[in-house]
Amino acid sequence: MTTLNVLIVHGIGSGGRNTSYARPLQDGIRRGFDQALRQLRLRDVDGRAARAGSALRFEAALWDAVTQKPQDALLRVMFGRTGLFARLKLTLAFRRNLVSLLGDVIAYEGGPDNAVYRAIHEELARSIGRLSEASRAEGGAGDPAPLTIVGHSLGSVIASDYVWDHTQRGALPHVLHEANLSLVNFVAMGSPMALYSLRNNAYGQQPSIREALDSPITVDPDGGLWLNLFDPQDPIAFPLEPIESYRAAGVIDRAVGAGTWLTGWNLVSHTGYWRCEEAGRLVGRKLALDWARLHSPRFAERDYERALKEYRKDLRRKP
Repeated sequence: MTTLNVLIVHGIGSGGRNTSYARPLQDGIRRGFDQALRQLRLRDVDGRAARAGSALRFEAALWDAVTQKPQDALLRVMFGRTGLFARLKLTLAFRRNLVSLLGDVIAYEGGPDNAVYRAIHEELARSIGRLSEASRAEGGAGDPAPLTIVGHSLGSVIASDYVWDHTQRGALPHVLHEANLSLVNFVAMGSPMALYSLRNNAYGQQPSIREALDSPITVDPDGGLWLNLFDPQDPIAFPLEPIESYRAAGVIDRAVGAGTWLTGWNLVSHTGYWRCEEAGRLVGRKLALDWARLHSPRFAERDYERALKEYRKDLRRKP
């Protein structure tokens, strides 16, 4: 049995994370996977194998330590060590959050010549390496193993950059050849990627802002999915389909309701994707189709194309 690899990449924010940040989303994806697989009613597959616990392999990348330490050092140099009373002041709390948010973006920019860029990508490489190693142990050095990447906020940009750097030199632009992994699905959540259309566009020199971004990374053309999940209340998230190169690449925008009744209607919705049931359900359903295609000859031959078409149609429906 081929296990589906899922890499999750966090975005901007304060440090101190561990890999448990991804657990709520992983649980949601598992629930969505199991529910979708039950609805497919695969008669030629062992039911014990058709469970998310054995069908999916998760890895959560953790890169925020790369930027958090220098951010803490900057605050100490600028304002000294603060006592308990000072830390309770709203101004200090706001400044710390602002440094965490903007500091990650500023520190990361610059491409491969930037040491921070390289260090963050090294953290992703470690996570991808673990997935690759597990896949090789499972199936040997045959065809590339399937990979789905879910990136939140700046994490979607980082993951996209990493894939671009490690695929464009190959004959197949969706295959990470060194890791022997094939990018089947790429899911962005709360992504600011559309803002990069402002680069190299001084005085609006580009004829249209819709044409101001180069082609994005490529997913497997045979059943792959490029999905952009965004909450309309999230000020950091933007649709991508209006950008012509992304629409041409098959990117699908899907509005979701992130957050709770307390946060889903305001700026804090940006942090709500991790526990968004709809996000987990949509990703889990696509993974269920991928898994069923690999392991059920009957489904692959008779039902896969229809099920994938129906899934894509559902993505287009207003939630």
